[in-house]
Amino acid sequence: MRTKWAVAAATVATAITGAVTAFAPAASAFGPSYCNRSTCDLAAGPSTGTIYFQMPRATPESMICWTDTEWYLGTNRWFKISTVYGTGYTNANEVSNQTSVRHC
Repeated sequence: MRTKWAVAAATVATAITGAVTAFAPAASAFGPSYCNRSTCDLAAGPSTGTIYFQMPRATPESMICWTDTEWYLGTNRWFKISTVYGTGYTNANEVSNQTSVRHC
C-alpha cells in the first residue's frame, strides 16, 4: 500500500512541476540580461520622457542594440530591449549581465 501512495505522490509532484515549468517564462527566451533594480524603466524611446512601464526586478531582457542620448542614472547609454512586457528602451545602468550588441 505504501508503494502505491509513493508512486501516486511522485506522479502528482511530477505533474505539478511540469505545469509550473510550462507557465513560467523562460529566461533563455529573452536572453541572459535582466533588470537589476527594484524596478527598471521601459521606454518608447531612449529618454526619460518616453517611459511607459516599470518592469520588476530580475525581468529577463534580450538586448537588441544600443544608442547614446539623454543622460540618466549616470550614463547616456540606452539599450533597445525585448521583454515579456514588450520592446522598448532602458538605461544601461538598469541592465545586468549585458551582452554585446550593435549600435541602433
